[in-house]
Amino acid sequence: MENHPYHERSIVIGSFRRMIEFGNRWFILSRWIFPKNKNIFYRLEVMMIVITLICVGILLYIHTFPYYLALVICLILIQRVVEFLIVYSRNFIFNQGRIFSEFPEPEIRGQWLLLMFSLNIFQIILIFAIWYRFISLISPSAFTSALTTLDSFYFSIVTFLTVGFGDITPLTTLPKVLVITQSILTFYTVVIVINGLISLHFKK
Repeated sequence: MENHPYHERSIVIGSFRRMIEFGNRWFILSRWIFPKNKNIFYRLEVMMIVITLICVGILLYIHTFPYYLALVICLILIQRVVEFLIVYSRNFIFNQGRIFSEFPEPEIRGQWLLLMFSLNIFQIILIFAIWYRFISLISPSAFTSALTTLDSFYFSIVTFLTVGFGDITPLTTLPKVLVITQSILTFYTVVIVINGLISLHFKK
């Protein structure tokens, strides 16, 4: 057998790498909005702030949207969660992301990444809150009680932090799947992303 690196021979690691690279090529929003790399990090920062504000607006007003429009928005928001997984997997598992290869000022790279990480986490909490709110609007019996905007945001934060007070409980399949997914994202965030941020700090 030829002496290839282990990651090239491993079925699991190789498949995961190919999946991440495929996702990076087709599902990363900034690659479609900003095809050129000029001022890419400033543009990414602006894009993240705008998307976060849009998510806040959606959460506050989704109850006023027509059903079909709210459903389309909820489906589109899946992309944000997928991008979170792809970007941080490339950066912290394979060390192939923009933050390692293209960031122009290494001395503030950690601070910039921390800002992006914070916005990403806030977006994820908002996105799951939007999903919980939408489910509650179309099926009030999906939870122990119908969720208000504040209830949805509160439940999303509690689920992401895996606190589990038990005052709001999912009763049907879809919200249970979302709760499981959000809890898994917490594990991913703690193990992969925070460990990567700490490693980046000590490398600096």
